[in-house]
Amino acid sequence: MKSVFIREIGIHPWDQPHGCNDENYITITLLNQNYEGAWKTWCEFSSPLTKKFNTLVHWHTRLTPYLNKTQEYVSKKEFSKKAKAGDIFRKNELTGIYSKIVQLNTDPFCIDHMCMTDYRTSITIMQKNSVNLENLWQQLCNLTDISNTDDLKLILSEKSSISFRFYDTETYGAAQAICHSEHLPLLNKIITEMKIEEISQNDVYAHLHS
Repeated sequence: MKSVFIREIGIHPWDQPHGCNDENYITITLLNQNYEGAWKTWCEFSSPLTKKFNTLVHWHTRLTPYLNKTQEYVSKKEFSKKAKAGDIFRKNELTGIYSKIVQLNTDPFCIDHMCMTDYRTSITIMQKNSVNLENLWQQLCNLTDISNTDDLKLILSEKSSISFRFYDTETYGAAQAICHSEHLPLLNKIITEMKIEEISQNDVYAHLHS
């Protein structure tokens, strides 16, 4: 089935029953009856964005400290095998929790979509300019998870950012873009060119079970 989209004023994380209607933000949700379909639609949606937003990074937190030094050492070693120059994997000395920021391929079709769905502990961020990963890590390292709209406002404190979250369930897949509303004209233009159908939140159940 073809994907559809939902356009909402404010911040409306898919996993949370109550968002916020702050007019400074916009949420676009791409919805499909399976994750692979939602991911493909996101790739088509985000590819034109990379012409202006030329940096794509992924932030992830562990939630809890490691149980021992051995776990910590092994994780550092595994990270170093895959890391690009500038990627960060570091412990917050106050909480003892590790988080990482890695640079992604700017071609969405070349990203491993199965590594993107830990929406409670990770987020993908697209920015117009080169990201100072050190500053971004310092900004986000106190987050233990992404559980409310204030967390997303912190992530979007840089207005030139667009954040993405991905959901893979047994009955549907979804990809969300959440950003400042100043980017809405560009997002609307891309959606129009994709010729994708718009539905409302009230239509979600009927669409998924049609």
